[in-house]
Amino acid sequence: MSSTGGRNVRNNGTSGRISLSDQLYHTIREKIITWRIPPNEIIVEARLAEENHVSKTPVREALALLSQDGLVEVIPRVGYRVCPVSVQDVHEVFELRIFLEGEAAALAAQRATEQELLMLRDLDRAGAESLREGKSDPEDYLYFHDTFHLQIAKLSGNSRLAGFIAKLLRDGTRLRMRDPLMSKRGLAEEQEDSVRIVEALISRDAKRARQLMQEHIAESKERVLMQIMHQGAGPEVQVD
Repeated sequence: MSSTGGRNVRNNGTSGRISLSDQLYHTIREKIITWRIPPNEIIVEARLAEENHVSKTPVREALALLSQDGLVEVIPRVGYRVCPVSVQDVHEVFELRIFLEGEAAALAAQRATEQELLMLRDLDRAGAESLREGKSDPEDYLYFHDTFHLQIAKLSGNSRLAGFIAKLLRDGTRLRMRDPLMSKRGLAEEQEDSVRIVEALISRDAKRARQLMQEHIAESKERVLMQIMHQGAGPEVQVD
C-alpha cells in the first residue's frame, strides 16, 4: 500500500486510463517521500526517460507536477534537484496541523453522528490489530495514520478545513517518513493517542478532543525535529 498524499491522477478520455505522466509522477514521488531518492539528488530527464522506456515529454510533465508539490526544483542546464528538508519545513507544516486539526477534532466531537464516530473507532481498532500482528510496514502505517486524521477532518463538517488538512498531511509525508518511532514501540505509543482521541470524540468532549489532537501532533513534530537535528546539517537536510 502506498503512503497517502499526492495529487489526483488524470484520466485520458473515457477509457479511464491513467496518463503516463501521472504514473511517472506517482512513481517518482513515492521514491522521494520514502527517501529512496534522497534530498539534493539530481534528476535528469533523459536518464529517467531511458530508465522508464518513455519519451522525455511525460517525464518533463511529471517533474513539473513534482515541482508544484515543492519536491523538486529546476537547476538550469543541469536538470532537477530533489529539494532538501529543512527545520523550517517541519515548523511550518506542524504548526498549521496543530492549529487546524485541533479545531477539526473539536468540531467533529460536536457535529459527527454517533454512527460515524463508532465507524471511526472500528477503523482505528482494525488498524491497530493489523499493526500488532506485524502486517504493516512504515508506509502502510503512515497510510493508516493519515486516513484516520483525514476522517476526523471530514467529520468536522467543514470541507474547506478538511481540504487544508489533507494538503498539510501530503506536504508533511516526507518529513514524517524520517520519524524514528516508525517502529513497533513507536506505533504502539501513537495508537494509544488515537484511542484517547476517539474516546473524547465519542463522549462529545470537544475541549479534550482538541487538546489531545494538538498534543499528539506536537509530539510527532518533536520526534521529527530530533531526527533531523540528530542527522545534522549534512547533504540530506538543511538546519535553518
